[in-house]
Amino acid sequence: MVGRDGKLVNKDLAFKDQAFIVIRGIGPSRLRMFLVFGVLVLGLLGWGLFELGRSGIGVGVTNPLSNMATLRRAIDERDVIITDLRRQVAELDTLKVAQDRERQELAQSIGELQAEVARQRQQLEFYKGIVATTEAPANVAIRTLRIDNSRAGSRPLLRLSLVQPGNPQNVVSGMVIVTLEGARAGRASRYPLFETAYGFRYFENLERELVLPPGVTPERLTVEIRPADRAMRAVVQSVLWPP
Repeated sequence: MVGRDGKLVNKDLAFKDQAFIVIRGIGPSRLRMFLVFGVLVLGLLGWGLFELGRSGIGVGVTNPLSNMATLRRAIDERDVIITDLRRQVAELDTLKVAQDRERQELAQSIGELQAEVARQRQQLEFYKGIVATTEAPANVAIRTLRIDNSRAGSRPLLRLSLVQPGNPQNVVSGMVIVTLEGARAGRASRYPLFETAYGFRYFENLERELVLPPGVTPERLTVEIRPADRAMRAVVQSVLWPP
C-alpha cells in the first residue's frame, strides 16, 4: 500500500493506525421514555385548552367578569322593582283602610240622620194627634219605630211602640199592617210582611222578627196603624232600609 508520501506502507499497520467512529441508535428504554413524556405533554396541553374553553376565556367568548357584572345589575334592578311593588302594596292597603273607615263613618252618619228623621216624624204624628184638626182624629200614635238586629242575629227585628195621644179614656184596638218596599230583578214592588192585632189603653210595645222575601233588596219599611173604629184616622209611617 502506498502512503501519502509515496512510500509503501504495510496494510495491516495502516488499518491499526486509523480511528473508528461508532454510531449507536436510540435504545428501546429511551424511546419509551420519550413517548411517555410526549403523551404527558399532549395530555397537559389538552386539559389546559379544555379548562380555557370552559372558563369562557377565548376567541369569541364573553368574559365571565362581564357576565357577573351583568347579573349584578339585573339583581339590583330586580331589587328596585320589588321595593317599588312593596311600596305600592303598602299604599293600596293604607288607601283601602281609609276607604273602609270613610264608608263606616258615612254609614253611621246616614243611620243617625235616618234615626233623627224617624224621631221627628214620630213627634210630628204624636203632636198632630193632640192638636185639633178638621179631619178625623187618630186615637193611636206611633211613638217608636225602628229596626234592630235580632237576638240570634239572623233576622232583623221590628220594634214598634204605640201610644194614645191626649188623655186616654178607653181601650183602643185595631190592626198593625207591615209592608216592605223593595226591588226584585230591577223592578220596584211592595211585599206585605205580616198583620197583627193590637189593643191597649195607654201604650203597647210590639216586637216581631221580619222574614224578608227571597231575592228582594229592601228599600223601605212601612207600618200602618188601622183602628177598629172606622171613624178614626189611620196612621202610616215609614223607615228607610237599611236601618
